[in-house]
Amino acid sequence: MKTATLPQLTQTRLTAPATLHLMRWQEPLATRLRYGHNLPGQVANRLLNVELGLYLLAELLPMAPPEALPDLLNGRESAYQKRAVWTPKQHRYLSRCRLLLAPYQNRATWFNALAKYNTLPVGPRVFTLNVSGIYRSGVEMYALHERLTLYRKALA
Repeated sequence: MKTATLPQLTQTRLTAPATLHLMRWQEPLATRLRYGHNLPGQVANRLLNVELGLYLLAELLPMAPPEALPDLLNGRESAYQKRAVWTPKQHRYLSRCRLLLAPYQNRATWFNALAKYNTLPVGPRVFTLNVSGIYRSGVEMYALHERLTLYRKALA
C-alpha cells in the first residue's frame, strides 16, 4: 500500500513546481494588475494568458481572427496550413506558446476565455476585440510597450 501512494506523491511534487515555473513569466505584472485594477483571484493571470495568445496570433498569423488560436496551437485547419514561411524565431514562439497555453488548444476553453476577456474593464486590457474579430491596441503606449516586452520575453 505504501508503494501505491509514494509514486503519487512524487508525481505531485514534480508537477507542481513545473506548473509554477510556467506561470513565472507573468509575475510581478499579474500582481500589479490584480491590485491596481481590483481583479479577483486568477483573473489577471488569465488576462495575460489571453493576451499572450492574441500576441502570438498577431506575430504568426496577422490576418487570422482571434478564434484561430486553438488551430494554430494544434497545427490544424486552413489558417495554419496556409501560413507564410516562418522564421526560426517564429517557430520557437509557437513551440513555447504550445507549452504556456496548452489549455487553449481546446476550442471551447479558448472561446470561453475570449468571452471573459471581453467582459473585463478596458483599463487592464491591451487588446479590444471588435465584432469582425480584429483586435487592436486600446491602452496607453507605456502599458502597451510593457506588455509586448513581457510577451516577447515569455516566448524567447
